[in-house]
Amino acid sequence: MRAYKFLNQTYGLKSLCERRLRRTRINELNDPFELRPYDLTDPKVRWAFDATRDAMSQKFGLLCFSAEWCDPLIWAHYSDKHKGLCLGFDIPEVEEVKTKKVRYISTPLQLPVDFLHLNERQQLPVVERMIFTKYRNWRYEQEIRTWTDLEEEFFNFCDELQLAEVIIGAECNLPITEITSALGALADNVSVKKVR
Repeated sequence: MRAYKFLNQTYGLKSLCERRLRRTRINELNDPFELRPYDLTDPKVRWAFDATRDAMSQKFGLLCFSAEWCDPLIWAHYSDKHKGLCLGFDIPEVEEVKTKKVRYISTPLQLPVDFLHLNERQQLPVVERMIFTKYRNWRYEQEIRTWTDLEEEFFNFCDELQLAEVIIGAECNLPITEITSALGALADNVSVKKVR
């Protein structure tokens, strides 16, 4: 699966040089309703659900990508108003790396009635829907998420995250030579192009 990561110029170049992406912690996501796709009007359920979410945020993080690179709105929001970079990765389907396309909804999902009494294993389907569901207003992102543990702050480019292309934003002033220099040994296998 090809997935695209939008970064500002500084972090884009740094990611290329260091061959890694920073994992995003749940509490760092830009939407306060992120990972809350359920109807949480009952205060007891909301408290229990948020406790589960907070516990998860201590152990797990996300790598957030888009299925497309050519949407100008995504460039504006996530790549410093078209001044940054977009890194295209090939992400193979492997069990160790939990990667899925996000499902978009218009109304909150219903939690199982017995959510408060489920054990950790029984909560897995609820948690998976939580991770890979967002509200429909975010649909333009065509988001693909990789759910990872937070043993390390960064996720290195590797077999599970193979850099395939670098797309330079329309307003980015980095010369292609600086990109290829940052790529180093990867330059021969990575396509570099400029948005026009």
